[in-house]
Amino acid sequence: MVAPGVRISIEYDVPVTGPDADIVLGGLMAYNAAALPPVQGRFVVVAGDPETGAPQAGLSLTQWGRDAYCFWGIWTVPGIDPGAAIAAVLARTEAELARRDADRLIMVVRAHDDTAPYLAAGYAVRQVIGPHIRGGVFTVLEKRIGKGEAVVPGGYALAIHEPPAKHLAKEIWRITDARRQAVLGAPVKLVAAYVRDVITNTPRGGALCYAVDSDFMVDMVWLDDSLRGTGTGFAMLAAALDEGRKLGCTRAAVETMDCQAPQFYPLHGFQRFGYAEYDVPGLNMNFYDMKL
Repeated sequence: MVAPGVRISIEYDVPVTGPDADIVLGGLMAYNAAALPPVQGRFVVVAGDPETGAPQAGLSLTQWGRDAYCFWGIWTVPGIDPGAAIAAVLARTEAELARRDADRLIMVVRAHDDTAPYLAAGYAVRQVIGPHIRGGVFTVLEKRIGKGEAVVPGGYALAIHEPPAKHLAKEIWRITDARRQAVLGAPVKLVAAYVRDVITNTPRGGALCYAVDSDFMVDMVWLDDSLRGTGTGFAMLAAALDEGRKLGCTRAAVETMDCQAPQFYPLHGFQRFGYAEYDVPGLNMNFYDMKL
């Protein structure tokens, strides 16, 4: 069942930095901000080329109380030494967090990404959850922040952006998504199930998904508040999962925070296989999968 005035549209190869995806991601971020406790700060650390300033590596952080969280790990661009860049970003980040009286940095490293640079920098593994997408694991690491003078490696123009300019935020997300696809080690097919206004064609909801090998990842999901409880979200997800089946996928997976929709996905047949616990109410992450 779909609410009057909207329709479900299945679309391929939708860029994550395009205007329609922007609406979905913006709606999801606004929902999360309203559902979670107020933050003490959000900022981005960028290591740029010392001559051109072009972004080479960086991370995005959210601080609640004296804990800071990075949910996507450090991104790097192709063609640079990732170890040196990650070390520089981590050192600058930890110095900034010490200045802000943070005690701990919790770092999420997603499936198939490399934990070695974080372990080398003194991070400890807190939790490992798998099998994640394409058999990889989701790793949560943490490190206590020292209060002494941090030694920040040279070779990069390091900067704090709070908040990042819109064009920088978009470029960071483009690099992050491209790198995420690259580390999966197999071709990625982008699939979106949009809820579109029948008159304006504007997205009023969306499930941004991707298929890789036999796995179908339901990645970013948002629905306009006015459509919740109408059956539209159920129809949107069902359409996305049907498309995964058509692509030959045999397993679907999704992550959802406690403040989002942990009761929604089991209605489609998803079962929880993992749970990451944090110290922020509503932030705990549920990991679901199902056979397609």
